[in-house]
Amino acid sequence: MLLTGMSTRDDMLTFLFNADLGMVVGIAPETKQRYRAYLGYPTGSGLALQGSDKLGAFLMETKRAAPHLAEAYADVRSVGPLATFDVSESWVDHPYRDGVALLGDAAVTSDPTFGQGMPTALRDARVLRDALLQHSDWDQAGKQYARQHDAYFQNTHKVCGWLRTLFQDPGPEAQSLRQRAMPLIAQDLTRVPDHIFSGPEMPADEAVRARLFGEC
Repeated sequence: MLLTGMSTRDDMLTFLFNADLGMVVGIAPETKQRYRAYLGYPTGSGLALQGSDKLGAFLMETKRAAPHLAEAYADVRSVGPLATFDVSESWVDHPYRDGVALLGDAAVTSDPTFGQGMPTALRDARVLRDALLQHSDWDQAGKQYARQHDAYFQNTHKVCGWLRTLFQDPGPEAQSLRQRAMPLIAQDLTRVPDHIFSGPEMPADEAVRARLFGEC
C-alpha cells in the first residue's frame, strides 16, 4: 500500500522479519513524502488484506509483526490501493525451445521478499544478448542462454530458500535452527550468503549452507 504521513526516515529502505509469526514488514520511501509499505504473512493465516477498507487491518497486523514501528505508522493515510498477491515461486524447467526464449517473470517468478525478480529479468536480457552476439546460429545461442539461466536461477532459488527458512519459517525445526545460528551470525555477519546483492555466481554449496545455519 502507498502511504503518506509516516514518521520515519526517507533515506533508508527497511525490511524487518518476525520469524515467530512468519511475517515480514517493508518500508520503501518514495518522493513527496510517500512510502510504499509491505506486509508479508503466511497464506494460511486467514487474512485477506485487499481494498481500501482494510487499511486498519493492514496497520494492525503490521504493528503486531513489528511493534516498535507503531509510532511511525500512527498518523498515516492511504494514497493508493491495497493489493494482496500470492508470492509462491514458479519456473519453467528450461526457458528456451524452438526459437522462443522466455525471460524474467515469463521464465521464473520468485518470492519478492528478497527482491530478485528485476535483477533476474535484467540478467536474462544481458545473457541472451551476449549469446546472440556470440553465435550466428541463434538456436545454439538460445540453448546457451537457457543453460546459464538455469544455473544462476537455481543458485538464487536455493539461497533464498535457506534465508526464508532462517528468517521467516515459524515452525519448530526452523526455530531450533535460529537458536543455533543467530548468535553466530551476530558475531560474524559474513555467515549470511550475500547472493542477493553480490550475484548468483557466488558459491552456494554445502559449506555455505552449513555456515549459515551454524553447523560449522
